[in-house]
Amino acid sequence: MPSIKTAVLLAIIISATLFITSHLLLYRINSSTLITFLAFEAVLFASIIIEQMVLKGNPLVTFRRLVFLSSISNSIWLSIVFFGLILSIPFSIHFEKYISLLLLGLFCVIAFRILVSASIFYGSMPKRVFSALFQPLSLALILFPFPSAIEMATVYTIPALGGAGIITSVVLYLIIVDRSGARLIGVGSLNLFRAFLSAWAADHPEFIEEFMEKMGSQQTVRASVMIFDSGVMKPALVIPEVHPGPFYPVGSSNLPLYLRNWFLDKGFSPLILHGVSGHELNLPSKREVDRFISTFESLKTVASGQTCSNPVIAKVGKATSTCIAFGDVVFVMPTLSPFGMEDLPLDLKQKVEGLALKFGYNHTIVADTHNSQGEPIKKEDHDDLIKAIEKALSNLKSRGQHDLMVGSAHSSEFDLQLGDDIGPAGLGLLILDINGEKYSIVISDSNNAAKGLREGLLERFKGSKAPVLELCTSDTHVTAGKISNLKGYITLGERTGLNELSEAIKILMDKAAERIARAKFQVKWVDSSVKVIGMKFIDDLSIVLDRSFSLVKKGGLAIITLSFVVLLLTAIFI
Repeated sequence: MPSIKTAVLLAIIISATLFITSHLLLYRINSSTLITFLAFEAVLFASIIIEQMVLKGNPLVTFRRLVFLSSISNSIWLSIVFFGLILSIPFSIHFEKYISLLLLGLFCVIAFRILVSASIFYGSMPKRVFSALFQPLSLALILFPFPSAIEMATVYTIPALGGAGIITSVVLYLIIVDRSGARLIGVGSLNLFRAFLSAWAADHPEFIEEFMEKMGSQQTVRASVMIFDSGVMKPALVIPEVHPGPFYPVGSSNLPLYLRNWFLDKGFSPLILHGVSGHELNLPSKREVDRFISTFESLKTVASGQTCSNPVIAKVGKATSTCIAFGDVVFVMPTLSPFGMEDLPLDLKQKVEGLALKFGYNHTIVADTHNSQGEPIKKEDHDDLIKAIEKALSNLKSRGQHDLMVGSAHSSEFDLQLGDDIGPAGLGLLILDINGEKYSIVISDSNNAAKGLREGLLERFKGSKAPVLELCTSDTHVTAGKISNLKGYITLGERTGLNELSEAIKILMDKAAERIARAKFQVKWVDSSVKVIGMKFIDDLSIVLDRSFSLVKKGGLAIITLSFVVLLLTAIFI
């Protein structure tokens, strides 16, 4: 929508044009015309304020939105009048014809406002009916005298009956659209639509979260934390197997920030990665997110030590796997970059755990690097990922382990120029110093990364003090659903280019290198029973939206056709 100033100016211009057109054709311009015009504009904005008061408490009802709604409504009114006048030229224009066009426009405006009010606004039926009727009827009292019932039945039969038909069509259309969702998921499509808009446009997710909680099911998910205690800092790699979705601000969409804040409060320097999880593991509400995070109070130590191996990198087909051993724990970072990938499939983690046990590792942590935007993973790529991990684990077993040294830094410590492809949990960097060789793991609070960005960073820092070993993203969904592109979200690299990102990483790398110190590691796990949305909800929702959209197209076309037919009949026969 336009800014409030633009919206107000637009509303004044459109309403003024409608007023002047009516007065030129219906009345004589005289000294009282200016006073009438000012009264007309006063009624317009007074009705908006009254409407806002009546719909108070509705997340989507703001003065700006109601002003813009008035502009669109009056544009429809004005368009019907203008098109009607153009169509009437061959048949002559006279007083009754203009009144008919104005009357038809009034009906169409009411029909449009019913469509908007019923679809978008919460509230009781009387309040929404008031919202649809109050402003157009108030303006009509100034624009033209209402015809009597006899005139409506005789002189203005076509616009009166046609307008009533248009309103009836809109009401029936709304009922049909609403029932399409109720039959499938027990909730009307319009209720779902209002809940979605309240979250998406007004940052009020409570309506849709309440619905999603009812549709959710209990499931046990694991979160892993690897803590490095150097005595100077306590960097912590946090890998939750809950998916950050579905879209901001709903459910677990901003999970990386919530986790980061929790660990900061506990004295850690957290870096949040993406665990092996898909949209079937979205949490449905902020309440469920809080329940999930509260279980971190029960983190259980499953391994500890002070040595680790140098990383081993293996490639098979499109797949690359980086593995590092920390005592009897193996940390695995698989990727398909630069070929593109979506969430790793859930069964991959179980297969990797089985392979790790075969090679003598008692505990496995798999981080979904999620670093090359692409399509869902194909079977051949999935198989190559498993083979690459197996190859890396086989080579890793023969490697010795050395004293562990670490350093870390985070973008929150600096005034860095980062784009909105990096979410509020920021950009972090961990340096592992192993037997005199340094490696950097870069972790960004982003929803995937542009293809080739990872390779660009690896090449850019090839000869640096701590070459980039891997780029990981958290898969945050802070921007999901609000971006006008085919993906519906921004990937890392779209707003923060390779040069800008490299400059930021260089600053973090220098600071992390200053902080390198000998460290001990601890691996902690917690299994949490949480309510997740699940794929069934997503599939059902998709079907509801598909059916509703189909009805929207067909119904909208029918209403437009009906309106044009009534307009044409009014222009010819009145």
